[in-house]
Amino acid sequence: MEQINRINILTNVNKIEKQVKDLEKEKENIQQSCTHKEVTINFDETRSIKRYCSDCKRELGYATKDEEADFLKPKG
Repeated sequence: MEQINRINILTNVNKIEKQVKDLEKEKENIQQSCTHKEVTINFDETRSIKRYCSDCKRELGYATKDEEADFLKPKG
């Protein structure tokens, strides 16, 4: 019984990993076809200030010094 549970867990994990891989590929295809007309400035996972497409969320590179200053200035 324990062996069957382990096999089921592994099968489910493998299935999920394949779905994630397929979704990442689909996301990549969508982002490649986007024209990236609107830009959003935000932090990345390492707290660097980057430029992102407002439509598809693709990372477009680092923000310029002016974009950084505008992003960091207090709002309101």
